[in-house]
Amino acid sequence: MKTTIFLTAVVTAALFGISSESQTCADGPNPRLANTRDAKLDKEFEYLIFDLGKGIYLKLVKVSAKGKSFIIGSSKSEQEAVVKKHFDGKRPDWIDFEADHSVTLTDDYFIGQREVTRGQFRRFVEDAGYTTDAEQSEGGYGWNEELKKFEGRDKKYSWKNTGAPGQSEEHPVTNVSRADARKFCEWLAKKADGKVRLREVRLPGEAEWEFACRAGSTGRFCFGDDEEKLAEYANVADATWNEKFPNPKAIKAKDGHVFAAPVGQFKPNEFGLYDMHGNVWEWCEDFFGKYSALPKDRNGIQKKNQGQLRPVLRGGAWYLNPGSCRSANRYIVGVGSSRYGAAGFRVVAVP
Repeated sequence: MKTTIFLTAVVTAALFGISSESQTCADGPNPRLANTRDAKLDKEFEYLIFDLGKGIYLKLVKVSAKGKSFIIGSSKSEQEAVVKKHFDGKRPDWIDFEADHSVTLTDDYFIGQREVTRGQFRRFVEDAGYTTDAEQSEGGYGWNEELKKFEGRDKKYSWKNTGAPGQSEEHPVTNVSRADARKFCEWLAKKADGKVRLREVRLPGEAEWEFACRAGSTGRFCFGDDEEKLAEYANVADATWNEKFPNPKAIKAKDGHVFAAPVGQFKPNEFGLYDMHGNVWEWCEDFFGKYSALPKDRNGIQKKNQGQLRPVLRGGAWYLNPGSCRSANRYIVGVGSSRYGAAGFRVVAVP
């Protein structure tokens, strides 16, 4: 756990964010519903599309989950295999937090097709006049290209800049706290004109996030257990990363990105969702707790404090080995205005 925290505080010190997802919306309700085909999957999905203004849109994909059960977390056999391969047989204490459990979801929901981008977050900042936690305090984390090292917290790093080469509006936003992400969701909810009924607009609960990530898979990843296949679906520690930052645990395949990639560059999972593995960590809405204590309502969102105020990040990131980018992996962070150069978020809307 301490090793992972160190990496997140140092390596994660350089992520970037983005995204405008240009999508032409006809005049009508905001958000609007649309059925269109995902070209990469050649499969049709139902989308909820928010008009953020100035030609910027945010697209969410419908997940049919009402009444469906799945196993959240990881089995003992999965944990043993991960410990043997990625931790040299030394079991980290945090993996106990993955103890598997059967969960039945209560509602269908829409979840962001992609991670929220810098372009989308910029619309929020401009429209709401918002200042992030990093900007109000000692700053965020970033990559110093001149010194060739990760550093922070530092005032020069925020959601606007992580120092990584090639940042664009289409990269996922990072250096945002969970409070910042929640404020984005509140702002987005106010964009809704009521013509499409939405009960909630918020961050995903852990159960919602993992159900969406798995997309029906019971393996370690949305496509099964083959770690080398991650290069097709995710930006993780790979041969490209290994060339710059030697890492014997990196996959041998190349995903083509050293740092965070623009959103939507890889294959989507079977639910039409991009970058659920790797790229950047993603904030979840609920309290951390044992899965066995998950409530039976609200898609299992843990709204009760079980003595742990710490929030959870999901999905892994571009600098991490496959063991930390699995569907079941949970990264539990400290209380307070935590923000990371490798952590962003996606949005959930419940009709």
